[in-house]
Amino acid sequence: MGKTIKVGVVGVGQMGTYHAQIYQKLPQADLVAICEYNDERRAQAQKEFGCKAYKDYKEMLADPEIEAVSIVLPDNMHREAVEVAVANHKHILLEKPLAKELKDGKALYEITKDYDKVFTVGFLLRFDPRFNMIKQALDNGELGDIIHLYCRRNSPIIGPRRYIGASDLSMHVMIHDIDYINWYMGCEPVKVFAKNRSVLLKENGMNDVIYAIVTYENGAIACLEACWVLPENSPTIIDDKLELVGTKGVAYVDSCDHGVRFVTDKKVSYPDSRHWYYTNGEVCGDLAEEVMAFINNVANGTKSIITPKEAFNSLRVVDAIERSIAEGKEVEL
Repeated sequence: MGKTIKVGVVGVGQMGTYHAQIYQKLPQADLVAICEYNDERRAQAQKEFGCKAYKDYKEMLADPEIEAVSIVLPDNMHREAVEVAVANHKHILLEKPLAKELKDGKALYEITKDYDKVFTVGFLLRFDPRFNMIKQALDNGELGDIIHLYCRRNSPIIGPRRYIGASDLSMHVMIHDIDYINWYMGCEPVKVFAKNRSVLLKENGMNDVIYAIVTYENGAIACLEACWVLPENSPTIIDDKLELVGTKGVAYVDSCDHGVRFVTDKKVSYPDSRHWYYTNGEVCGDLAEEVMAFINNVANGTKSIITPKEAFNSLRVVDAIERSIAEGKEVEL
């Protein structure tokens, strides 16, 4: 076995904690530092991970010993953190999206497109076998050319309450679907028409629901639905579906019922068995695959399957969705 890669995690909220736990179980990675602004959470993480804990990420990123970092901060804080990490020559796994605003995303694309270290953005559905199998089927011609696709990603209201002011539905939720659709299409998105409605989250200045129709260079159309105001007691943390119609076949993903159900006197639940579930005390699923792929890229000197250009393209679609909503008409990218 080669030498271990010294890793740090910036931001140990829910997702950052998962990243740190995954690094701890990977034999090639050595978690040497975490960074957390919140004093209570930092103390907790330091106790859990037994590594150095920083309050200021600039200080942590200045440590030459740390080779690779996960940046797991709110969407509106991505730009500065990545700029500092690039200046310190770190390998970077940035949680999606690239940034909240297009101008920040463009700046990050410019500094990472020719970066000589690994830079990747955490679009974890690329590592979900369901969505990945469809890409494989498209690549080997089984489905023919895409005529159209429909997808949805709906979730309970618990999520957006955590992101008030830091993010919104298009760049936090819908962007997952935008990323894999761009990947499937293999050509540029050219036009977007979107409608929104804000009822339950109106006082927070956030959208409840968005519908978007994206047209691609090849003429294919994608219809996307995203809503994050399902009731708190929804039996699933995510209700997502995909239907892709091609000239030679159709592909479906229906992930609402993950093959395991619990019915008790308190609730009915379909627990997540895809993204970041625990097996024998360790985080498994797409997220673990994504972090492992990052460490493998670093160890082997290879590039991530997710390029800065693709991460920027997803954000361009998000920006077009927001412009279309604001202007009430179809917009060009």
